[in-house]
Amino acid sequence: MRAFRRKSSCSLTLLFCLFCIHFSVSSKGGFVEVSAKKTAASESSSSSSNQFGISATAFGTWREVFNAAPSRAEESIKDDISPPIKIYVYNDADVKKLLFPGKETQAYKSGVCGMKMYGSQVHIADFLLKSKELRTENPSDADFFFLPGWPKCMLDAPPNGAGLTDDELAKRLNGVIEKLPYIKKSGGRDHVFVWPSGRGPTLYKNWRCKIPNSIFLTPEGFYTDPYRTLAPYFDPWKDVVLPGFMDGRKDSYLETNKRTSKRTKLASFAGTVPDGQALKGDEKHVKAHPRERLLKLSKKYPDDLLAISGRTPKYAEILGDSKFCIVPRGLSPWTLRTYETFFAGCVPVIISDSVRLPFQEFLDWSLISIKWPEAKIDESLLTYLKSIPDEEIEKIVRRGEQVRCVFAYQADATKCNAFSAIMWALSLKDRNVASTSEWALRDEM
Repeated sequence: MRAFRRKSSCSLTLLFCLFCIHFSVSSKGGFVEVSAKKTAASESSSSSSNQFGISATAFGTWREVFNAAPSRAEESIKDDISPPIKIYVYNDADVKKLLFPGKETQAYKSGVCGMKMYGSQVHIADFLLKSKELRTENPSDADFFFLPGWPKCMLDAPPNGAGLTDDELAKRLNGVIEKLPYIKKSGGRDHVFVWPSGRGPTLYKNWRCKIPNSIFLTPEGFYTDPYRTLAPYFDPWKDVVLPGFMDGRKDSYLETNKRTSKRTKLASFAGTVPDGQALKGDEKHVKAHPRERLLKLSKKYPDDLLAISGRTPKYAEILGDSKFCIVPRGLSPWTLRTYETFFAGCVPVIISDSVRLPFQEFLDWSLISIKWPEAKIDESLLTYLKSIPDEEIEKIVRRGEQVRCVFAYQADATKCNAFSAIMWALSLKDRNVASTSEWALRDEM
């Protein structure tokens, strides 16, 4: 792999140009246009399926939802072939000792680090360690190098919460990264790290100095930290957005999932409404958080929108009885609710202007969701949703059901699951292409 020579300095200001991804929903007669676009493949075979286990149905084929990806990925998906990459997983005892000394090791062994929304930090590493198709023990054969790490768990150290400080974690990671034998060859460009929370790589305060060119797997494709103008932590040229980890809760959503015609609620939202002061670095959202506006809208139109502030034991039932599930941004643009909706059988209405969603490289989100602007949380939202007939809602839901397996980490590793989708997204990253931040640096020389 060709490496780019460049001067690097942690004090340099990195200029970054974000490629904005717009989700467009075409409309006709006031509702989402989701008519099937028939292909030759769908007409010739109604039982064909791709690598993700997605088969053709009366509501359209997987080809409609998986949009135009580079031909090598599209053909491999169709032919049931694993991503054409090999990954070397660091598994040295010394690395483990540096990363996991002390009580946080017990937290990992107890299984709590692999639970709840940040569980991807554990399960991706476990998947790669067990993978016969993707893993290689010969570093010279590797396309990518993966460092297992549980940064969020090390900071939180559940169940007692007595984890490391940011400084302690940084010191520990500094020691590990300096000893990685293959990272200097490419400047870290082929090294992969998982950052499972909205903080992304800012969990590691020295990332800009130590691993600025490495690949980050993170659920947050937005620049939420106060230093984003210095070096945005998500780069669409090299990084991959992860789906959040749902652990076993998806089963409860499947159990309460009703047919669209049997649902009694038009739209709903139930979740934490953050204190505006907790939202940093974005005055627009501090002044008027979407969740706060949804609560006000619900009070004005209680028959059309159910909005609950805080946790409720009936959460799964509410999703399963709603035609549309409102997915507003939280403290940061991403939220686990996006993925829950596909198992609950409601249409996700995403209200998060800056969010970047998983697998946009090959997944057409406009066919399985609705994107609504944050500035329009008013009666126009409800008017629009009420204008969509049940049969059109059903089509969107069925498309979502076809692809929801790519959001499930618990699936059999040989079938459709989040792991294989993540690896496909990773395989599409061309490590011979410099990131936009590198171009900016060279332009300044």
